[in-house]
Amino acid sequence: MSGASSKLRYRGRLFALSMTLVVALAYYDIFRNEGFTLGTWLASPMDWLFIAANVVLLFYAVAPFLVDRERAATLWGRFKARPEAVLGVMWLAVIYVLGTVGVVLAPEPTLDFLNANQPPVFGSVSMEQIYQCGGQVLEGRCYGSWAYPLGTDLNGYDMGLLLLQGLHVTLYVAVISLALIVPLALVIGTIAGYRGGWVDSLSMRSVEVQDAVPPLVVYLLVIFITGESLLVILLLFGFLGWGGAARIVRSESRRLRDAGYVEASRVLGGDDRHVLKTHVFPAVSGVAVPTATQQVPILLLTEAGLAFLGLEAFDLQSLGNIIARGTVRGEVPMLAKWWVSGFAVAALSATVLSFKFIGDALVEALDPRLE
Repeated sequence: MSGASSKLRYRGRLFALSMTLVVALAYYDIFRNEGFTLGTWLASPMDWLFIAANVVLLFYAVAPFLVDRERAATLWGRFKARPEAVLGVMWLAVIYVLGTVGVVLAPEPTLDFLNANQPPVFGSVSMEQIYQCGGQVLEGRCYGSWAYPLGTDLNGYDMGLLLLQGLHVTLYVAVISLALIVPLALVIGTIAGYRGGWVDSLSMRSVEVQDAVPPLVVYLLVIFITGESLLVILLLFGFLGWGGAARIVRSESRRLRDAGYVEASRVLGGDDRHVLKTHVFPAVSGVAVPTATQQVPILLLTEAGLAFLGLEAFDLQSLGNIIARGTVRGEVPMLAKWWVSGFAVAALSATVLSFKFIGDALVEALDPRLE
């Protein structure tokens, strides 16, 4: 048994053990446990899905590069040559910390209509447009205070806490979508490209069906049965959004099928299962991740658009929901309370651009023609 095959088998067993543990803990917490999950944290089914998604990405997106240190060093050398991608990684790291640890430690935003539309510390608003001022009043204008560093919205929600909630939802959309798209694209694309024939034809026909019926249209039909739900969005876009990545994986798998070292492995007695696990699957793993990463910006913008239009759960504090609140005229015109939509738009734009830059950098860094 080769070293690569041994590593793959060990990784597969460890992954199965980890997922079994996550599922067992989730089952106990959701159906058996009557108290908090940990401390004062009460995990929801979405939280457990997020944890499972992290396990999937750890084993099948991160681990392949951690195992091959030499290849990881080469790729990082190419990757860091693009400063915008490095900044994107730093921003996503901030989102990950804020969207996980930060949202657990911070209190929930609460309604406070008396302090609605408070400006941020560096802004101001006319006293005629608010009930009371939490900061200093000069010449008929209310100036922001450190009680609400980023201001408040029309309901009096602290914008800092709202943005934490919004980044939390954005992080869940990105991670769970990737965890669904990457394995599906890897498995289906690899087998379709390597096997060819009717397997390839059937797989590509299913991709064409996905292209003909966009997930957004399916969601608009499904919500009449299930109601607005972030979980429905993630499942639909995950299970119906792997087609583009699968095409790229399929092309790479077909190229590797005729490679010299793959032919040599077959001549030496390796069956298709051995060749796929040892040579093809590890090689195409580096293609699926950047391709799927490039699809995340579309998913994030789609989720934000649905929330903006009110087609998502009304109590979900997503960035699209926050942006929509900033466009409600009410007693304060939209431009006068620019911070409500402005901060959310900036956070969403930075996240979308970060995934775009990282995806482009990974595609270039993992280009096999540069090997």
